[in-house]
Amino acid sequence: MVDMTPTNSFIRTLTQTPKLATELSQNFTRLKNTNDEVIKYLGYPQIISDDLNKLYKALSLTKDLLTIVSVVPEVGQAASAYKTLVNTMMLEIKPAKDAAARLAKTVKPLHDNLQKLDPILDKGIAAANEVAKISGAFLTHFTEIASCINSLPEGSVKETGQNYLNTFSSKTEPGTVKLNKAMSDTNSVINTLYNELAKIKAALNPLPAILNAINDVFKVLNPLMDILKEVEHALKTIEIMIPLPYPHMVSLYDIFNTLGEFLDLAMKPIEGLINDLLNALHIKLPSIPGLSDLINIHINLPSIPNFDALIAEILNVLKQFEIDIKLFDLSCPPK
Repeated sequence: MVDMTPTNSFIRTLTQTPKLATELSQNFTRLKNTNDEVIKYLGYPQIISDDLNKLYKALSLTKDLLTIVSVVPEVGQAASAYKTLVNTMMLEIKPAKDAAARLAKTVKPLHDNLQKLDPILDKGIAAANEVAKISGAFLTHFTEIASCINSLPEGSVKETGQNYLNTFSSKTEPGTVKLNKAMSDTNSVINTLYNELAKIKAALNPLPAILNAINDVFKVLNPLMDILKEVEHALKTIEIMIPLPYPHMVSLYDIFNTLGEFLDLAMKPIEGLINDLLNALHIKLPSIPGLSDLINIHINLPSIPNFDALIAEILNVLKQFEIDIKLFDLSCPPK
C-alpha cells in the first residue's frame, strides 16, 4: 500500500488556496469601499475650514452692518443684542477655523494618496479572483482524480497512479504554499490598513454634523444680511428735504445720526424695511455643536502599503503555479 501523505498534504494546502483568494478579494473590496468613505471624510476638514472662514467674514460684515443700522432708534436695542450673539459666535469660530485649517493640512497627503488607491485595489480584486478561479478549478480536478485513483482495486495501476500523485504533490506543494503565504500576507496588510482607516473615520465622525450646523447658520444669516444691506443702502442713498437752516437734501443716515428732530420724517421711506429687519433680528442664530470636538481631533496617519508590489508577488507566484499544474497529466480511470 502506497503512503499517500504527500498527496494528502498537498490537497490540504491546495484547499486553502481558493479560500484565501476569495477572502483576499472580499478584503480588497471592503478596503475599497472604506477607502471611498474615508476619502470623503478626509475632505471635510478643508470644506469646514473654507466654510468657517466664510462664516467668520460674514459675521464680521453683519456686525458692521448692525452698527450702521443701529442709528435707527427702533433698531438699536435689537441690533445691540444681536451683535452680542455675533461676537460670541465669532469667538467660538476663530479657534475652530484655525483647527480645521491645521487638520486639513495634516490629512491632505493621506487624502491625496488614498485617491490614487482605488485602481490598485481593483487590480488586487482581479488578481484574487483569478487565483480563486484557477486554484478552485484545479482543486476540483485534482481531488476527483485522486479519489478515483484511490478507489481503484489494489494493483500496479493504482500504485503507479498513487506514486504519480505523490511525486506531483511533492513538487507542486512548495509553490502552492508560497502562493498561499503571499495572499495571507496581503490579507494581513489589508486588515491593518482597514483598521487604521476605520479609526480615522471614527475620529472624523463629528465633522458632517458640524458642516450641517454651519449650513444652518448660513440659512439664518444670509437672509438677515440681505435685509441689513437693503437698510444700509436705503439709509445712505435715500435723501429727504430738510427745511433748516435752509431747505436742502439730507441722507436718512445723517438725519438719524445727527438730526433727531426729523426722525419721524426719516422713518417713513423705510418703515417697511425696518419692520422686516426687526422680524429677522428675532430669528436667533443656531449654535454650532461640536466645534470643541473639531479642536480636539488628533489623527495618526498610516503609511500606505505598497499594494502594487504585493499584487505583483501574488501574480508572479500564480504564474509559476499555473506552469506547475499544467504538468499534471494523470487521468482516471486510466486510459
